[in-house]
Amino acid sequence: MLLALGAPGLFAAEEPLARPGMVERALSWIGVKYRFGGQDELRGFDCAGLVRQAFSAVSVELPRTAAAQFQFGCVVPREDLQPGDLVFFRNTYKRGISHVGIYIGGGEFVHAASRRRSVVVDRLDMPYFQSRFAGGRRVTPPAVVHPPLPTFQSHPEDPAR
Repeated sequence: MLLALGAPGLFAAEEPLARPGMVERALSWIGVKYRFGGQDELRGFDCAGLVRQAFSAVSVELPRTAAAQFQFGCVVPREDLQPGDLVFFRNTYKRGISHVGIYIGGGEFVHAASRRRSVVVDRLDMPYFQSRFAGGRRVTPPAVVHPPLPTFQSHPEDPAR
């Protein structure tokens, strides 16, 4: 399994990771119940659990929470979103990045919405989501986006270092 690596602040130049099956897999879960902390279709999903499972279909491992997932991939402006990109929202049930979905095209995204609504498709231009939109991210293969490597400084007092 590949680990998705990211570097906040980079702009997307690569194609989205919408390999065959990933978006379709997420769409197959429409109607699956919402469960806070849920990570599978039998017991239910929360938003980050749904995203994590969908990306596992293309052998990419993402972190467990929406806030942590927001740190991965490259920034994608809203007008450049493509199917397979992640869409993030702030201040939904708590302050900060608190919700994520998968863009499916045509201004729509699939997400585990809430206990009342389950896994659904919604539009980004709905007032609720439009006012809370925090940004898009494109997760690319790990060979394309890497976190910065640590730098080591030599110590003049110790030439062996």
